[in-house]
Amino acid sequence: MPPERAALTALYDHYLLLCNERRWSELGELVSDEVSGSGAADGRAAYVDRVRDVCVGFPDYRWDLQAVVVEGDTLAARLIGRGTHTGDFVGLPPTGRAIEIQELVVYRFAEGRVVQCWGDLFPVVRDALTAGEGAPL
Repeated sequence: MPPERAALTALYDHYLLLCNERRWSELGELVSDEVSGSGAADGRAAYVDRVRDVCVGFPDYRWDLQAVVVEGDTLAARLIGRGTHTGDFVGLPPTGRAIEIQELVVYRFAEGRVVQCWGDLFPVVRDALTAGEGAPL
């Protein structure tokens, strides 16, 4: 039976808290060993590494939840992400540029863990960093 909406929303609020507080080992506890859809490599370690990569490139990065939709075991979120690019991010050297982006992400949960994740964070951040000066973020 899929988790109730309130329980899944509370679980996701906790997930975001762990991301924003850089509590990577605890974040891993909310992700299935077999998670897929989060990048080129599947699995818990790759998933957590990709979230950590954001914070390496943007040490002050923060995810703020704007909207959430829950249907059964699936949660869709609209987030605003903010940070300053002072570290390497997927091969892009630091620019010192502050960004504010909208991220759309869909998660599927089973037994209290993320089992699938589809999002647009990496291309949206890359585009914000490579946009010309004065381009809207």
